[in-house]
Amino acid sequence: MTLTSISLKEFRSYTEASFTFSEGVNVISGPNGTGKTNLLEAIYYTATSKSARGVRDSDLIRFDSPEAELEAALISGGREQTLSVKLRRGARRSFSLNGAALTSPRELMGVLPAVFFDPGDLSLLQGGAGERRAFADAVLCQQRPRYLEALRRYRKLHESKGKLLALAASQPSYLDMLSEYNRSLAETGAVLASYRRPFIEELAPAAGEHHAAISGGRETLELRYQTRAADPAEAFAKMEERRDAELARRQCLVGAHRDDIEAFLDGRPVKGVGSQGQTRTAAVAMKLAARDVLAKTLGEPPLLLLDDVLSELDGSRQKYVLEHISGGQTFITCCEPGKITLSGTNISLGV
Repeated sequence: MTLTSISLKEFRSYTEASFTFSEGVNVISGPNGTGKTNLLEAIYYTATSKSARGVRDSDLIRFDSPEAELEAALISGGREQTLSVKLRRGARRSFSLNGAALTSPRELMGVLPAVFFDPGDLSLLQGGAGERRAFADAVLCQQRPRYLEALRRYRKLHESKGKLLALAASQPSYLDMLSEYNRSLAETGAVLASYRRPFIEELAPAAGEHHAAISGGRETLELRYQTRAADPAEAFAKMEERRDAELARRQCLVGAHRDDIEAFLDGRPVKGVGSQGQTRTAAVAMKLAARDVLAKTLGEPPLLLLDDVLSELDGSRQKYVLEHISGGQTFITCCEPGKITLSGTNISLGV
């Protein structure tokens, strides 16, 4: 998969701009505030239909505009294709591929897969379990189309059960449906777990190898998948057991939405223990491993988007990252033109 060019209209800080890219490494440089991260986010949104930073679609539209447009030229499946996105305030977004409207963003999956790293990914290891589930979900949705379907179903069931729990206090008749929701959540959660476990089992050794190499063999990264959703019968029984607690707190306390990926550095939890540099190294290792896993499944590497990846890393760690971003199309940002000297395309913003 290769992104050959992208045009932006009224997206984030851009009024209108177009960029052309090389097949290998694309270095995007410029002072802070010149739109480097916004350009990467435009690429990621076009590829995945999601913001890399989890913001609402309306926040991607330039503040004084009613709509934004993205149009990308790419090579996927061995042929040239055009992908267009339109975002509108107060209306549904729309996507088209080669001029034909798509009925759902799900149809984009696999067309232009991508992995994104930004400085906020420190929360991948220092934040809550939701950050790590979101990381796994983002990769799995591009890797396994059926996972995306199961995830969407689980989220709808989870949302509906939450509303039921909130209404049950004033309308006890809603409790008649609670066991059925529990059963459906347990069954769908087990499907998610059946995808998540092998994904983490494949990701963990790859991330460990990258981390060991980046750190010069001084540190060992270990990832473990934690779930109580793998067995639907056990998950259902636990939901029924926690019924009173869920009603009291008006939220779902059991299920795949509480899964986690535990990370250990030299046997100790990264969260709360790792330094800024160590945490960033672990996050970078996980993203590089995600690219490896997707490349193995899809037969070619996904786009690799690296925003300010080198800060907080010492010289030897920076050297490893720069030496291991080849083999696919990469987009990497930095503040100073010429700081990253790699063969490929150099794009300078704000100069």
